[in-house]
Amino acid sequence: MSFAVAKRMQAAVCLILLLCAHAAWADDFKVLDAYTRFAGTPFVNSAADYVAWLRQQPAFRDGKLDGLPERAVILHNTNVRGMLNKLGYADAEIEELSTGYTDPNLLFVVRPKAGAPFIVDRGLPGAGGVATQAAELAALGVKRAIHIGTAGLLGGRLPYASPIIATGSYKDGAAFLLASSPQDAAEQIAFADPVLSDRLDRQMTAAGIAHERALGFTSPIYYFQKIGLLKALLSFPFDHGKAPGFVEMEQASFFATARLAGMTAASVVVGSDRAVRTGDTVRQEFFDGDLDRLLLLALRQAIAALDGPP
Repeated sequence: MSFAVAKRMQAAVCLILLLCAHAAWADDFKVLDAYTRFAGTPFVNSAADYVAWLRQQPAFRDGKLDGLPERAVILHNTNVRGMLNKLGYADAEIEELSTGYTDPNLLFVVRPKAGAPFIVDRGLPGAGGVATQAAELAALGVKRAIHIGTAGLLGGRLPYASPIIATGSYKDGAAFLLASSPQDAAEQIAFADPVLSDRLDRQMTAAGIAHERALGFTSPIYYFQKIGLLKALLSFPFDHGKAPGFVEMEQASFFATARLAGMTAASVVVGSDRAVRTGDTVRQEFFDGDLDRLLLLALRQAIAALDGPP
């Protein structure tokens, strides 16, 4: 055997061994385990860095991002200005700020003639959207924020047409990635701020609005949800005292991000659909009422709850 042939065979063997090693490493690397394994390590970046860069851009060099309100609502609705108008806020009291360069983030800064100023951030769906928005709001100076959205109700535990104040939500993968310690990573539920949630509860009670308080389950996807998971949530064979009443897409990551950013956070949702056990499967039924009316009601009460001392 010539020396050249021997070298080629040696190279081929080395390549095979290398590929096998990489394949074994890929098999050994468990993504979901890695989500919590590195919980105690430092974070790479922060929203403060992005906001500092944003302030240097031509559109914001005039100080538009300075002195913003410390109260905010993240509202999942396409017609934010229209809703604010329905609540009596004139266009002259509303300023739109587009702060996203790679995402369509849009802030509605409201400085009313009466009452404290506030921000309504047009909600982006899922963990990535809400975590980005919550972190950037905190970096802009927001101290308190309330998330408003829709949810899929689980069975008959909760009624339609009643706002639901979340006590917390079972975590999705993003909320586990946001864990700041091994102890945090071991917790299955991300909790809302109890003081702000209680304030929202009292506000709705004083206004005579029938509402609920419940625990949620955060799923970052809407389509292609697993029937097996929904069946487990509907029967909840674990701790019935901790059974979730609804599924939604943002709460756990919103609460986790707010905690990291030093911002108090609460959330209120309204049921847009319901998962119903039918034989051995699960079907989805839809609410045929006026969702915009319920979201508007929640927005009014959220603004009122934020308009007060810390």
